Amino acid sequence: MKSKDNRNVGSETFDREIKRVNVGFPVWMVNEMDEKARRFVLSRQALVKVWISDCLRSENKLAL
Repeated sequence: MKSKDNRNVGSETFDREIKRVNVGFPVWMVNEMDEKARRFVLSRQALVKVWISDCLRSENKLAL
């Protein structure tokens, strides 16, 4: 079976629908993200995705 993005849906892969969002950051945050992204040889977008994923999967979630 194929997913919407043409990936095989099975034991190791699954359907990952993409939802685009826009987020505004202060310039100082973007500058720091770019610096960290360069150090890890990642794009800014990849860095933000990794950070958010780590935070969401963390046991120490913020209680809001």
